[in-house]
Amino acid sequence: MSSGLDERLFIGVECAATFLRGVVCEVGGEVVTQRQRPLTGHAPAEAVAAVRALIAELLATEADAALFGGVGLALPGSLNRATDRCESNTLWSSVPLEELRPCGSLGDVRLASRAAAALAGEQACGVARGCQTVVYVETGYEISAALLQDGRLWTGATGVAGMIGHDPVDVDGDITLQERIGGDGLIRRAKDRMYRDRTSSLSRRGIPRDRDIGLEELLNMARLGDELAQVIIARAGAHLGVAVARLVNLLNPELVIIGGELVSAGSVLLDPAREEVERRTAPSAFAVCRILPATIGPAVGAAQVARQSVGAQPAG
Repeated sequence: MSSGLDERLFIGVECAATFLRGVVCEVGGEVVTQRQRPLTGHAPAEAVAAVRALIAELLATEADAALFGGVGLALPGSLNRATDRCESNTLWSSVPLEELRPCGSLGDVRLASRAAAALAGEQACGVARGCQTVVYVETGYEISAALLQDGRLWTGATGVAGMIGHDPVDVDGDITLQERIGGDGLIRRAKDRMYRDRTSSLSRRGIPRDRDIGLEELLNMARLGDELAQVIIARAGAHLGVAVARLVNLLNPELVIIGGELVSAGSVLLDPAREEVERRTAPSAFAVCRILPATIGPAVGAAQVARQSVGAQPAG
């Protein structure tokens, strides 16, 4: 069975707030094919149809369907086993998970949260190889986490462990981490401040008040050195560091991986995050904990989830 598994291909699909990304991967995580489709304006039923169409398109990239070993799907937020729903701030919260599972001759699609899928990818072929205790933090439009304890994914009583977006960031207020550093909150603050600070390249571009600024646009400006964009992202990094420090003190992980859209800002985000973690954690816990950017995305991770489910099945 092992030689047959080594020769198979696996499909992974990442479901984001505004797009679908699908990959065909070899067992070791090497991407053979990649496709991406926009999701803007889609209703839940249309999103389900788009997922099925993307999977069919990826299956059609190989003449022999027997080469495929399975399909994995990474969804935003957390997957609640008690309700069989995705708990998310996106359209995916309105999609019954049972509608996403059927996959014809390949059996059921293997479902995971985006954070859990990415962590599975990091464990299989990324920076978490050989690690036993890992925290993966997903940033971007959705703030969540996934936990590896004793080498195994720990999801809690109903599967929603890691919902750190609900954590308050102000003891005397009700602002959550999701509201503070989630993509929508960052964009609102950027639009509010850009009209008060005309030195920002965001302002000089003459973006009208009624036009949305994309998170990718904000992050790109931060990477290019725009001072206002960097201030907004660095502040998000500091708040992220406070949340990560809580996890380090509680779980004593050997590795924290920061993934999701915000990590593309690089040191603008990660440096203030590391500074806050060091400032707020017990020295003995910080001394053994590395904080690294993600190397494996949710789509490749979803393919690894599918691969691991096949590898876990008994022979025969």
